[in-house]
Amino acid sequence: MDKVNRLLVFGDIHGNWERFMDVYQKVNVNPENDLVVFLGDYLDRGKNPVPVMDWVLEHFETKNMIFLRGNHEQMFYESLRTEGQDAGMVDYRISSPKALWFAEGSGGFETYKAIGKSGRGKELIAAWLQLIEKMSLYAEIEVNGQKYWFVHADCNPEHPLAKQGSKTLLWGRALAKYPGLHQETQIIVLGHTPVQALYPGSKPQWLNQGKVVLMDTGSFLENGHISCANLLTKEVWQSD
Repeated sequence: MDKVNRLLVFGDIHGNWERFMDVYQKVNVNPENDLVVFLGDYLDRGKNPVPVMDWVLEHFETKNMIFLRGNHEQMFYESLRTEGQDAGMVDYRISSPKALWFAEGSGGFETYKAIGKSGRGKELIAAWLQLIEKMSLYAEIEVNGQKYWFVHADCNPEHPLAKQGSKTLLWGRALAKYPGLHQETQIIVLGHTPVQALYPGSKPQWLNQGKVVLMDTGSFLENGHISCANLLTKEVWQSD
């Protein structure tokens, strides 16, 4: 982009369609002038994942919108990439991908059930498997001379993103718990770890002199929100 009016980032959505639409409409996104990054975890735990899935499919190729992969997309992919080949044969071994995705707390069963009720199960699963393969694990953006790193969960600030392992990028929590580990100059923006687990309140957190930003504000919690922030001004919008 030649000029970025707003550098917007959305935290985890987790299948909460109504909350997502509430905050998205408040932000009034303009892809012509805004650069928008979604940090992943579009699925699981929420009661209405199918409209979220359709919306992401519809907007994935939109100019100036970046959709990163979260660990819940990874679980979806690992659980369902053989769907159709093993129809009706759910592997419930404790370590199988589908058993882990269906485990209490993961929220995968809610998503799987909602997809089945949609009447478009095979079509939607196939479309999302292809989509997840296209989702990047990270984004690196420079605006006004400032470098920003976007990842779903965690990273090592001292190593290039392209050389970091997917387990850290999708599942880690080191920077969320210990933001002082970041001694470099880039601003690192994370989802994955709900701020409620670490800090009072339910707003995005700017930590370590603003160099680490936490955007997961517990979309699936009763007192949680889906949040969006303009990183250039620190303005925040949240779902009711």
